[in-house]
Amino acid sequence: MKALAGVRVLDFGLLTAGANTSAMLADLGADVIKIESGAYLDPFRVVGKPDNDEGWWNRSPQFRFTNRNKRGLALNLKAPEGQRVIRELAAHCDVVVENFRRGVLDRAGLGYKDLSAINPRLVFAAISSQGDTGPERMNVSFGSTLDATSGIASLTGYEGEEPRISGMDVNYPDQIVSLFATGIVISAVMAARRTGKGAFLDFSQREVASFTLGEEIMAAAADPTRVNGRRGNQQEGVAQQDTYRCKDGRWIAVTLDRPDISLEAFCADLDSAGAVAALLARGISAAPCNDGADLLRDTNLQGVTLVRDERGGLVKGLPYRLDNKGISIERPGPDLGQHTDEVLRELLGYDDAQLKKLADTGVTSTTPAVGEV
Repeated sequence: MKALAGVRVLDFGLLTAGANTSAMLADLGADVIKIESGAYLDPFRVVGKPDNDEGWWNRSPQFRFTNRNKRGLALNLKAPEGQRVIRELAAHCDVVVENFRRGVLDRAGLGYKDLSAINPRLVFAAISSQGDTGPERMNVSFGSTLDATSGIASLTGYEGEEPRISGMDVNYPDQIVSLFATGIVISAVMAARRTGKGAFLDFSQREVASFTLGEEIMAAAADPTRVNGRRGNQQEGVAQQDTYRCKDGRWIAVTLDRPDISLEAFCADLDSAGAVAALLARGISAAPCNDGADLLRDTNLQGVTLVRDERGGLVKGLPYRLDNKGISIERPGPDLGQHTDEVLRELLGYDDAQLKKLADTGVTSTTPAVGEV
């Protein structure tokens, strides 16, 4: 039995910060029910649009990469009937995960105050840009803006050059936020099981990203005149630290305390595997610069970095092992509303007539509205 078996999650998570938090909960055995509708898709379905053919919204690699092991439920949150169904579902769930702009769920009557009144043991994880309070609470962000506002970009790049952001292919702050959020959600669920009382978890993505720069922030506080400049791969007290191209065209990373060895010339004479082996034999820290294909081939990282689902698509791995195992893909990322009838029958006891009424009124539509195309 997996660690979170018996935990049920109502998942409003979008893109990476929210959706990857709930995905890791699903990987650990939670029953994660992803809420979308034709009226509002997870933006990854649109960003990753592969073609214009019917059903394109179900084929996005980006969406599938981050939404494995979930069930998909289509509900229009703007419709009163959709809101009513969510309130019914909340009574049967342990966790809510959301990263909407502040106020979206509150205006729909689906915020923490509303849902905790229905289910006092509910853990409500609000993973927002700047947190639930403060003058910037309504700001919308992506990884690039969080790189900038957290201070990460100020330290990323090379001396004399402009700050670097991680960009859409990485969105580094989103990745670390989901790791922190998953752990704290699990802790809160454990507390709720003991006490019968849930919690509102206010995650500021900016604050979590800044937390990772603790030493730099403390140094700046101690000496306001200190400039935390960009240093590329250089590090104070380390003679040589950089990436070096080898004879086979591949790159390796090396950290060396001695200045009397020309690493550039040394690496240029050897292929990458030979250079790494020779350096390690001398007690020098070295490693190949792997790409995605290398990680997939590495049997030591099976289920930890990248894996493939049953359709052959790439799926983000689990960053730790339980019982010496990484991620297990029990179901690929769901089609829009794929499990709607199943979930509503199972949890709420809906019959054919009730399901048909929701479908006929568009509440459970699985076709994108015109504005979503």
